[in-house]
Order: sequence, then structure tokens, then C-alpha cells
Amino acid sequence: MSVRGENEAMDWQERMTKAIGYLEANLAGSVDLEKAAGEANCSPFHFFRMFDVIAGIGPGEYVRRRRLSLAAAELATGSARVIDVALKYGWESPDSFARAFRKEFGALPGSVREGGATLHAYPPLAFTIALRGDKAMEYRIEQGPEYRLTGVTLACRNDDGSNFREIPAFWEGVMKDGRFNLLLNRMGSNLRVCGVCHTCDPQGRFKYSIAIETPPSMNGMPEGCEDLVVPASTWAKFTSRGPLFPNYQDMIKRIYSEWFPASGKEHAGTAEIEFYPCEKDANDSEYFAEYWVPIK
Repeated sequence: MSVRGENEAMDWQERMTKAIGYLEANLAGSVDLEKAAGEANCSPFHFFRMFDVIAGIGPGEYVRRRRLSLAAAELATGSARVIDVALKYGWESPDSFARAFRKEFGALPGSVREGGATLHAYPPLAFTIALRGDKAMEYRIEQGPEYRLTGVTLACRNDDGSNFREIPAFWEGVMKDGRFNLLLNRMGSNLRVCGVCHTCDPQGRFKYSIAIETPPSMNGMPEGCEDLVVPASTWAKFTSRGPLFPNYQDMIKRIYSEWFPASGKEHAGTAEIEFYPCEKDANDSEYFAEYWVPIK
């Protein structure tokens, strides 16, 4: 790893640590995840992806776990009322707090003082970005025009890696129920059927579409299609070679945990595009796929 790469990684580590500091300072109060992304000086989409890949959970889940941990400690060691602790750590009612508490600890909040709950602590997160550098990443940087796309859409979350489970299942469903073939029959000459991550919100939710360039008419297209516009962008285009799973998802995780911290590049905060050669066997040793990430 070059000195420049190490310096860029340290910069990212400091930025993510600053974001964690903001979250920790506001656990007893109001947490704005978009502001946390601002503390890391990056777009919400980039922040959620970086956080989830490096920490293994999304920032919203981190806040939930930390609040429950602090609330449990406060109930166990003090005389505070359950309703006061619930409101302090962001729950709107004792009932919603009790449900979250029971899900986490297997007991109700009121049982803590009676010794009826086995508690566990979730300590503050300390970010350390380790750059492996033991495996080359194949990519190129190219300019691209605006794309107008139409496709079928799934609502996702950047939280606990759920998107890495839900999106493959979505592809499988679309290919089984015939919608993929409808898209394949209407695709244009510039782009093949692609996957698009877009419309990220401050809570880590985003949309994933299996889409083609918008055709002249909607005749023969699947029902319920949505239109989206991907702006003209500078793309970092990464290539995964070998069987699709686990190589492709591993590549995406490395983009956020290694390439971004070492490269000094910044995510543009707009849509990401995935391309798969669907006519090839995804388990083949010569299979390849691309992941396009918009950069500033």
C-alpha cells in the first residue's frame, strides 16, 4: 500500500470516527443520520454503505443497539422510571420501548431491577480501516451520458447486509415469473438489462431496480414499472471475474472498505449500476460482471 493510500485511509478513519462521535453525543436526544453523513463529509448513500460494510450493521441499527444498551444499564443501576428512560432514548411510548427491549434482551424493562433479565452491553464503535492490498481490483474510470431507465423495483435497506440477501432473491423472482424476459425483449442497443441502486434516503432505505433503457412505448413491458433518470456521471467501473457468488458481493464490500479509503475518491451520491452477462452461467470460472460507481 502506498503512503498516499495509507494517508487517505487515515483520513477516512478520522471522518468515520467523527460521525460516530456525533451519534454517541446524541443517543439521548434526536439523531439525524443525514447529519452524521455530513460529519463524515460524504453523501448519505456512501455513508450508509461504508458504515454497513465496515461495521457489519447500518448506522440506524447501531443507534438502536447503543440506546438499548444505555437504557438497560440505567434501569439496572438507578431509580429512573421506565417511561422516562424510554423517552430519553428516543421511544415514543413505554409499549414500543418494551417491545424493543424484549426483542433485544428477552425480558421486559421492569424486570431488570428484579434480576429477571440477562443483559448484554453493546459498546461504542471504534472504526479502524485496514487496507489489505493483497488482491488487485480491476477497474477503469470513464465518463458516461445520462441514462433514462425503466424497470421493476424493490425497496431495500443498507442494514445488517439485508440488501445482499434480498437483491439476489429479487433477481431470482423476476427471472422465474417472466418479467426478466419481458425486459430482455424490449431492451435497446446501448445498455443491456441492468441492476440499479438509487433513491437513497436519510434512514438508509433505497430502491433497487432491474431495468432497461426506457423504450419508445410500454407495450410488452412488465406491469408496475417505474422510470428513473441516472445523470451523466464519471464512473469507476469495477469488474468481477469468476463465479458470481461470492466474488461479486465480495468485490462490492472491498470497494467500500478498501478502494474508497485508499483512492481518495468520493461517491457522487447518485445511482450505482450493475451489469451481468445473463446469457452465461453464473457459476462458470470465466463469468464476469461489472459494478459502476459514480464518483465526484
